[in-house]
Amino acid sequence: MKRALHILLLSLYLLSSTELQELAKLPVLFQHYFEHKNLDSNITFFAYLEHHYNDIPHTDNDEARDNQLPFKTHGLSATNALSPALPPSFGLSLKKVYQILPKQKILINNDHVPNSAYAGKIWQPPKSVILS
Repeated sequence: MKRALHILLLSLYLLSSTELQELAKLPVLFQHYFEHKNLDSNITFFAYLEHHYNDIPHTDNDEARDNQLPFKTHGLSATNALSPALPPSFGLSLKKVYQILPKQKILINNDHVPNSAYAGKIWQPPKSVILS
């Protein structure tokens, strides 16, 4: 019961605050494909995807229907719209910060290397065990 509740809450959170909500629009993708398939019976699914998702705008006079497809519009999720961290008009510019460190000599001290008789045995291949 507790596990089912956790899965339900995680699913609700992911669908409402991430782009996973676009997966709910997958039936529209297939419905629109079959609409195009009725108009042109030679179109393949990959040609349909290329036609609708490439950078070149296509002209088939159904822009309202095309905007219902998954990942076609960029909606604001609840976390982006209601974030208390930054005001909406706050301009954020990220710059790389470089810090030049002076070269330092690294002294290697070999005094701490163990001289145990077992230290060399870890690099040996495993021995086969014969049980009789």
